[in-house]
Amino acid sequence: MHSTKPDILLFGDQRENLTWSKYTDEVVGGLSKGEIIHHEEFLEFTGTLKPTLDHGWAGLRSKKEQHDLSDYKFIELKIKTDGQPYHFQLEHNPAWQEDKLSIEIDIVANKWRTMHLEMEDFKIYNTHTKYLTRKPKLNTILNAIKRYNILASSKNAADFNFQIEYIKFH
Repeated sequence: MHSTKPDILLFGDQRENLTWSKYTDEVVGGLSKGEIIHHEEFLEFTGTLKPTLDHGWAGLRSKKEQHDLSDYKFIELKIKTDGQPYHFQLEHNPAWQEDKLSIEIDIVANKWRTMHLEMEDFKIYNTHTKYLTRKPKLNTILNAIKRYNILASSKNAADFNFQIEYIKFH
């Protein structure tokens, strides 16, 4: 599959250059819900986490498209959240439940912020075991990123809301 080296992923009605969809724990029998709302300059993802086993989760994920991020040192996001922690993830395996790179985003509520996510700060994440302790071999992973996720997850029932304007690669 041919890889592209993205500069920026834009969100909003007239700006979006990658398709995004929701995914929730409903795929495994959960009760969490999510809704995507398109605004002119940004995309909003809102919903409710309803844990049925140990936690509930809902996420926004991109369409699969092979990206080579091996030349980049950090990812810049312009986001606004409700103050809850979220996970920004880079999928490099074919199935969503397999290992992926993940980093926690935790910012002040209800203010637009620009976040810099250093590639070296990403950790291996597995849906079933949460963070793993081994350090990822970024040089063998970053050249084959298949999808991006932004994930809300909680052991308690909770509403969530985050908004995103762009993702830039540096």
